[in-house]
Amino acid sequence: MSDDDNILTETFRRVLGDVVTSERIRAFEDSPALAPIWPELAETGFLDALVGEEYGGAGLSLAQVFPLVLALGEHATPVPFAETMLARAWLAPHGISLPDDAAVVLAPRSAILPFAEVATHALVADRDMIRVVEVTSGSNDVFRAGGALTLNPGRELGAFAGTPGDLLLAAAALTSGQMVGAMARMLDMTLNYAGERQQFGRSLGKFQAIQQQLAVMAEQVISAQVAARTALRSTHFEPIRVAAAKCRANEAARLVCNIAHAVHGAIGATAEFDLQLFSRRVKQGQVAFGSERYWAVELGRARVTADCQTTADFLRLHLMDEDV
Repeated sequence: MSDDDNILTETFRRVLGDVVTSERIRAFEDSPALAPIWPELAETGFLDALVGEEYGGAGLSLAQVFPLVLALGEHATPVPFAETMLARAWLAPHGISLPDDAAVVLAPRSAILPFAEVATHALVADRDMIRVVEVTSGSNDVFRAGGALTLNPGRELGAFAGTPGDLLLAAAALTSGQMVGAMARMLDMTLNYAGERQQFGRSLGKFQAIQQQLAVMAEQVISAQVAARTALRSTHFEPIRVAAAKCRANEAARLVCNIAHAVHGAIGATAEFDLQLFSRRVKQGQVAFGSERYWAVELGRARVTADCQTTADFLRLHLMDEDV
């Protein structure tokens, strides 16, 4: 990562730290609404990070915005910021304009649509076209994290060539990144808690059984982060990379949530403690845009049909970063 990328990421993290506070997240969950979080984030200009320079944006690559996607998850951001960044980048070359205050979700077929409860617009797939439409949400999700089970479409603003698969890959990739960010935050919280909580005269982190669990948790977070980063390394969303990212994120989610709550004990599930703000969003992401089994099957099919003699060759050709 270059110095410019570091400055960009740290600036964005500071903005999120000021705007997306735990108090505001709780207020959002009590009464979901875009304000005040959305207007304060939108005015920073980061929504045009992926828009090409020829269209007035920053022209950043998917790889360059990956740290921003992670940061959104690390702060349990309850609005569709990453999704709107991508939507604006996709729409700009086709001359399709969004209202300045538009909050866009990606809406392929899914058991749940994160952020949809407060979305104003959605990208929906219709055979060989992706359409941007005004929306209102249907029934809410059980995770109380601003998602919705259905969307009610309204006026169409425009359309461009694309398939349901394209939309699903993008949604799964961005969700994987935000899940990993939230899991990294859960790891930090668990390490801090294990270091501070005293039991039998010493901190929890001094017990070998706890240390082993923390090591497993860290391994899961790092592995999922590597996979999620790989999904945003190309100029577009490649099926094999996204399948590996979402499958790995879903696998890690189960272990990370289990260990974090086991170490924290009952306090981790209380409304007053922040851990549950993140674990609920991780579990929501686990359900959205394809299960672990779904993406594992996609990976298996890709491996069987690939022109590779060994699985090592398959991994090297399809999942290894180009600059390694």
